[in-house]
Amino acid sequence: MFEFVTPIEDIRAHAYYKPVQAIYSQAHVAKGGPLPCFGGAGTGGIEGIHFATSRQGYCPFSVIVKADVETIPEPYAPYADLMKEVKSGFGRTMSHLSSVFGVSRQTLYNWLNGEIPKEQHQNKLVQLATAARVFIDAGFKPTALTLDRTVAQGKSFIELLGEGADGKNTAERLIRIVRRGAAAREKLDTLLGNRAFPRPDVSDMGRPSFDENA
Repeated sequence: MFEFVTPIEDIRAHAYYKPVQAIYSQAHVAKGGPLPCFGGAGTGGIEGIHFATSRQGYCPFSVIVKADVETIPEPYAPYADLMKEVKSGFGRTMSHLSSVFGVSRQTLYNWLNGEIPKEQHQNKLVQLATAARVFIDAGFKPTALTLDRTVAQGKSFIELLGEGADGKNTAERLIRIVRRGAAAREKLDTLLGNRAFPRPDVSDMGRPSFDENA
């Protein structure tokens, strides 16, 4: 019997392909021709706005062209608009609102002209504008006396708004109180309207109510 040994390397060489390099040459690109576009719309596709905004990766951006100085609009002043609402709702009593913020009356007019109030005053101004809209919708014209009238917790409208109270609720309370008082006075005037009060007699004038000689 003859025996021989075959190397394992030779067996593997016949059983498998020989290893070769994965990339052995560079793909040819025509000179001056376009490079391949990856991620495009494909054959028959349209690369429109929807395609550009729905793609993954960087978001599209818009280019803003600087306009001429004459075409730039005036800056938006929200607090000036709020002051206009306050002026419409409070009328002449707007000057009494300076105590809400602890500022001068001139400061209110500065806000009306576009000056930005300090941060601690901004929320109070929003509440005042809300109260002004309530007054306008209800056809209510506040006066200096009604603004100083007690509304809740023994405090007036001015004091409550100065402490940061809600403008809508406080304004509605003030309207109810004033109208309730006006209705009570009208009812009392109706009851006493036809009643004749006795006129004092001349003989009653100077008459002593007690014995002065006692």
